[in-house]
Amino acid sequence: MSKKEEFRPRLNTFEYGLIKNHQNPTMQKWLVLPDVHRPFHNKILWDKIIKYISDNKQNIYGIVLSGDYLDLFTLGSYNENSLKNLTGITLESEYNDGIKGLDELDNALGKYKKSCKKYFLYGNHEDRYFREVAKGDNAKYGNSLLSPTEALRLRERGYEVKENWKDDFFTLGSYLDVIHGFYCGIHTAKKHLDMTHKSVMFGHTHRVQMYRHGDKAAYNIGWLGDVKNKVYNYMQRFQKDLWANGFAEVYINDDGNYYVNQISIYNDCFFINGKMY
Repeated sequence: MSKKEEFRPRLNTFEYGLIKNHQNPTMQKWLVLPDVHRPFHNKILWDKIIKYISDNKQNIYGIVLSGDYLDLFTLGSYNENSLKNLTGITLESEYNDGIKGLDELDNALGKYKKSCKKYFLYGNHEDRYFREVAKGDNAKYGNSLLSPTEALRLRERGYEVKENWKDDFFTLGSYLDVIHGFYCGIHTAKKHLDMTHKSVMFGHTHRVQMYRHGDKAAYNIGWLGDVKNKVYNYMQRFQKDLWANGFAEVYINDDGNYYVNQISIYNDCFFINGKMY
């Protein structure tokens, strides 16, 4: 049996002090931040994540924004013809808030912002841009309607960007694919594993789950939005009751094996690496 076939993921492990330094780590430490939905993010929680990054910046090998970093409320079909819902919100203001969040990440990383790997994956909300420009009357925008990649200057900031939310993914190590996510049923982690036949990590559903079958596992790691924001009133209360804030750490060793910490969040607080934020 090959080394790859023998590998089994370790679940719910903690950092063992194996990261020696940022430039030459014994293990790579990644943060995966799902579904921020700026500007309707959980601001208290976001500030605490920024503080955590600042406290640990020398040990963070990479950050993945795994889709729906932007809400793009102004381009959503839920809000068509609704001036009431759009009051005070413009596409420009949404992009400006997204820029603010990326600046906060860079500031938290400090001198490590250039050496830190940074991945940006489109979600179905960023895809609203493509659906808008695909409309028959898109010529009315001329060259003024910028994509999220252009408006946030992602590549200039050092992000590797993938824009096909349904098909694209980033692989951490040799075995764990970070996708945005597709399915939203009750047993969504199992569904993703059944359909992909690979170990995957995703947001999309705004729920927290984990399902393992043999040597593969699927991690649904929640979201970072503010469920109390009225922008989500299109969704029934009983559906929103299932949503949970969360994110994940992923450690990759020299063999490409992964070790996952799903971070539980209660009352906008989380406990990580021996400290409460």
